[in-house]
Amino acid sequence: MSSSIVFGTTLAADREPDAEVAALLARRMDVRLRLVHVTQDPRAPVVLGTDEEHILGPVRATLEREAARLRALTGADVHVHLAAGAIVNALVSVARFDLAKLLVLGGGGDAGGRVLLGTTAERVSRKSVVPVLTLRDAARLEAWLRPARRLRVLVGTDTGRSSQAAREFAASLSSVGECDVEVVQVVSPPEVHARLGLPPPADEHTLSREAEDALMREIARTAPPGEVGVAQRVLAARGSADAHLVSHADRGDFDLVVVGQSRLSLLEQLWHGSVARGVLRAAPVSVACVPPPVGPPRPAFRAARVVVVGTDIDDVSEHALAQAMGTVCHGGTVHVAHVLSPTPGSMSDALRAREQAWHALSRALALDTPDERAVTVERYVLEGDAAEQLLALSDRVGADLIVLGGRGQSVLRRTLLGSVAQSVLAGARVPVLLVPAPPP
Repeated sequence: MSSSIVFGTTLAADREPDAEVAALLARRMDVRLRLVHVTQDPRAPVVLGTDEEHILGPVRATLEREAARLRALTGADVHVHLAAGAIVNALVSVARFDLAKLLVLGGGGDAGGRVLLGTTAERVSRKSVVPVLTLRDAARLEAWLRPARRLRVLVGTDTGRSSQAAREFAASLSSVGECDVEVVQVVSPPEVHARLGLPPPADEHTLSREAEDALMREIARTAPPGEVGVAQRVLAARGSADAHLVSHADRGDFDLVVVGQSRLSLLEQLWHGSVARGVLRAAPVSVACVPPPVGPPRPAFRAARVVVVGTDIDDVSEHALAQAMGTVCHGGTVHVAHVLSPTPGSMSDALRAREQAWHALSRALALDTPDERAVTVERYVLEGDAAEQLLALSDRVGADLIVLGGRGQSVLRRTLLGSVAQSVLAGARVPVLLVPAPPP
């Protein structure tokens, strides 16, 4: 066993069921259980690790008896660790030093009282580099680990790295016992429609079908390995995401809520709000807070199954389109978009400009033969800021790649390598390919 689960214990009798759950988890995950007690004896920082440590003999004996009880009851490999000092720092340090897979807190994580800095669970979760499981109604998890029931897991997700880590953690639970997992993204319909370049929703509490489909594609596309047979859902709502996640967990009778723990400071969490902090405070069931991986994200290749091309319907854009058609996977889709700048004039002038753009775009696409590679081509004539429209279309269709043409003489082409390209590069969540104009 090269790793561990760290469990912080107060050695109180009412916390024994929580310790048993931690021990059962360790046995099922085939790792050792590190049973940690942080003593508040003022002599402890001085005598721990010295010949005078016998002064702490009674508390160490109690800790050893608890370890023996857990070994006999669960068959787990239990090791003890007596620490001193601040509870939060001690638990986080032990978990980091022990290369722990999980840090478990019992009693709802309320040791130390609720103060401005948060409960023990909140502070540990904010500082820990490993997932932190705060146990509430531990009998639910015990029944799963015996095993006597399936575990119902709710995962809150968004586009951040910590949410991706939360989904990976939830997927890993299936190797411990049978689980029913639901991945939910809570979104504000007006904000989503604005980001996707769609008209405002008819109801601020309801997403349009196109917006919901776009979000569902994104959730499915970012599924981590091992996330199989998982229910995925978009929850349209106004207000704080944490409140809606807690309410959904209660209505759905979930046993565990898993959320990502961002790396924001306490001040930033208080100012901007923290979903993990809100869920920890309000959820009536166990909560796992999962931090993002340490270090920068690992490079990963994603095949271009959906490509968005910005075109100005000229020779330069033909090269961009050709590059897109050659890059897209067999059976993929290329979305070709021409963006019109808003121009003053009558409604009839605007309609005439759109019709001319549609005809020009149709003629340009008629020269290609995408059917030979089973590639589907969709066309769009959009109006507004070129970068905003291309980025919104990319999000809307779930693009894997954005392709832009190079220099030229029209207004759009003169800016493609300037403000538009820079704006697309700054705002894109997928790779951007700039195709230069052919030499004269």
